[in-house]
Amino acid sequence: MEVTTLSTKGQIVIPEKLRRSYKAGSSFVVSKIDEMIVLKPIKGLTDKEKQELKELKALWDEIDSGKAPSYSEKEFFKAMKKW
Repeated sequence: MEVTTLSTKGQIVIPEKLRRSYKAGSSFVVSKIDEMIVLKPIKGLTDKEKQELKELKALWDEIDSGKAPSYSEKEFFKAMKKW
């Protein structure tokens, strides 16, 4: 077992012994199960897919913070036609 610390920026260093088999830039799915944080590597993502995941995360962050626009059903379908 290794011990690490959460920084003020929300960063956690994965101890070297545990990260040796991963390259810098590796992508992971992060989930929380009870009091356990789980990192699961995602293999084979293209650069485009990695960018899409970042954009999707930004959209969800906007929704979670209450900053995303809200539409009525009619407004939504009208906006969707423009896409």
